[in-house]
Amino acid sequence: MTAIAVLLGHRIGYSASPAIHNAAFAALDIDARYELADVDAAALPAAIDALRGDGRLGANVTQPHKLAACDLVDALAPEVERLGAANTIVRSGDRLVAHNTDFAALAAELRALGGFQRAVVLGAGGASRAVVAALGDAGAEVSVVDRASWDRLPGLLAGADLVVNATPIGTASDESPIPAGLLRTDLAVLDLVYRPSPTRLVRDARRAGATAAGGAGMLLRQAVASFALWTRREAPVDEMRAALERELTDA
Repeated sequence: MTAIAVLLGHRIGYSASPAIHNAAFAALDIDARYELADVDAAALPAAIDALRGDGRLGANVTQPHKLAACDLVDALAPEVERLGAANTIVRSGDRLVAHNTDFAALAAELRALGGFQRAVVLGAGGASRAVVAALGDAGAEVSVVDRASWDRLPGLLAGADLVVNATPIGTASDESPIPAGLLRTDLAVLDLVYRPSPTRLVRDARRAGATAAGGAGMLLRQAVASFALWTRREAPVDEMRAALERELTDA
């Protein structure tokens, strides 16, 4: 029986996750495939319950379901209890356990960018919670900007040395959540959006002379961790990275 893992989200046709994971299954000769499961909030409980079936490895969870998924599983890993958000579900017998591989992936991406004292995080969903926690652990002062407080953005950015876009703004478009005029050389940017690559925000930041990274690195890191949880095998990172690069180059 071919094992199945899925990505649970809504309006997720842009996702590169199938390319990454299917390349990993092929590299290790695992009889499994990774599929998209585009479901709205009403369909999410049934979609998660279906993960209990034979041959199901589990799921990744993306927007807008990272918070709701926590209430639909049997157990929460410690990082999910802390964050209240999950991006990975692992089937263990007839039980479902929620994990958050975003957190460690984000911490690694932030370390690669440098050290920061004052950060602004755009968005208040599941990805934002992981960003805020990772930055807090690194000792940064963090301000979160959601739709209700977007007018505070110019003032907050003026005193920040890092901004992280944890919203979907810019996905599969040329839109940016931040006017280019607010970017500057000493304001680093991490945009969790990865398609297109680079995003408009990353391009604008680099034109301003800033250090900027897109979301492909985080996507790969969290995928590697998710794969290991499902299969209990070391992920073939090089093959996964190559598949992601092909996917983004061909888009």
